[in-house]
Order: sequence, then C-alpha cells, then structure tokens
Amino acid sequence: MKIFANENLFEPIIDYLRSLGTDVLSIRDCGLSGISDDEVYEKACKENMVIITMDKDFTRIFRFPPERCGGIVVAKLYKRPVDETLTIFKKYYQSIKKEDIKKGSSPYRVGKNEGKKS
Repeated sequence: MKIFANENLFEPIIDYLRSLGTDVLSIRDCGLSGISDDEVYEKACKENMVIITMDKDFTRIFRFPPERCGGIVVAKLYKRPVDETLTIFKKYYQSIKKEDIKKGSSPYRVGKNEGKKS
C-alpha cells in the first residue's frame, strides 16, 4: 500500500508511517506544495495511492470517491498539539484494516469521530 501524504499532514505522522515500513510519498517532499485537492486526488488515482490528509474536503465522497484511488483516510485532529495528534493518529491507524481502506466506499475519519468510517 502506497500512501500519498497531503501537505497538511504533520511531519511526525509521516515519520511514523515510514517507521512502519510504509511507502509514503509526501506532497512537500516531492515539490508539489500548493497543488489543488483535485490534483492531489487525480495523482492518487493514477498511482493507486491512499490519501492521508487533515483536509475535511476529502470526506466529500461524490467529489472524491475513495474507491477510484487506493482509499482515503481523513485525520480530523484539529486544534491539538502535534504530540497529541500523533498519539491519537497512531491509536486509530493501527486499528484500520488495510484491506478495508483499499476497498472502502467512504473515507476513514480519525479523531473527531474516533476512527469510525463516515
């Protein structure tokens, strides 16, 4: 499973994913900062990547159907310190089954909805 980390995803979360051996392509690292949500989505679709983002716009399944790309995980962890955000993300990311992300028809939400599917 290849992850496409949106530019609003905190670096410690990206580092955590990489520490698990996950193949992560960060928008910032590949020089794509500033691209639109539509461009993020299209790139993920073309390369069958899972989008991990803190952008709630990606919960709009008619605009961004998760089944067209590798899946979508929305980390709804706003207004929290980075260390707290990372702790919550780790807890819920570990509980998500990778096969469910890949075939999901709705994005996973981590944080406000405590890791439940939307």
